[in-house]
Amino acid sequence: MKLMRLVTLLAACLFAMAAGAQQNPPAQPGGDQKQGGHGHMGMGSTDDMMKDLTAKLDLTADQQTKIKSILDEHHQQMRATMNDQSMSKEDKHAKMMSMHNSVHAKVREVLTDEQKPKFDAMVKDMENNMNGMHGKGPGPDHK
Repeated sequence: MKLMRLVTLLAACLFAMAAGAQQNPPAQPGGDQKQGGHGHMGMGSTDDMMKDLTAKLDLTADQQTKIKSILDEHHQQMRATMNDQSMSKEDKHAKMMSMHNSVHAKVREVLTDEQKPKFDAMVKDMENNMNGMHGKGPGPDHK
């Protein structure tokens, strides 16, 4: 029950982010990803996410490079999935949920043992914030 609730919540958040991304203009030449696309953590560009992660997790330069690559790839995959007209809403939902879980796992692989609990807390806070945005607080069975 807890897993289904979390999956449903994350899917709703991803759909909301994707809908907002489709309403924004395309990226300007020069590689700036501030086209309004929403990243996996509910923020703006991957650059914004990197600033937040770097500040909160004290990432090394090597970690920043690796994580930025992970986030950029994730952003492109999410955009491609949302723009894929051959997929049903349900298939998009399932694929995006899988990508969402995958990006968190990939980021965790780059982090030190000291950084992982901080990252996990950031992810949990994001999920709790998404609950609040949808008018739902974490219920008694919320993990």
